[in-house]
Amino acid sequence: MPRESRSAQDAKGRSDAFDTGDGWMDAYLPYQLYRVTNRLNLRLQGRLKAIGINLSQWRVLSVLRSYGTLSISGIVEHTLMEQPTVSRVVVQLEQDGMVSRRVSAEDSRMTDITLTRKGAEAFDTIRESAYRHEKLALEGLDQASLDTLRETLRRIERNINLYD
Repeated sequence: MPRESRSAQDAKGRSDAFDTGDGWMDAYLPYQLYRVTNRLNLRLQGRLKAIGINLSQWRVLSVLRSYGTLSISGIVEHTLMEQPTVSRVVVQLEQDGMVSRRVSAEDSRMTDITLTRKGAEAFDTIRESAYRHEKLALEGLDQASLDTLRETLRRIERNINLYD
């Protein structure tokens, strides 16, 4: 009687294995959002690297350009980065002359972080690239679809915040 090959024996012994997968992630919205965000960021990284800025620095510069002077906790809230990371990024940006720190006029225990002219210029240089990447990613979507997408994302974020 011929002996079964080792692979045939292994296959029989693995009847409970999931060799083919079920593709569940293709319909899992958090994964889809993660992939889209990562791909957009990967495209932007080359431009950032060319002027000596990393993604964490870009995020901090972005929220300061968008919201103006913020405390470290305000930056944490808007970037969704960890506080120690934000603190390290702010120190580096300050050393590079892109942000300045000063004691808050409202609370002397707090520090306000402000974008400098150099930081604003660096951000503005990159913003054009970011808009180009966004435009390419959204190609073929009409304004009504974009408005619906933005409102849907805002609603999802509000829903998530209800559980925090």
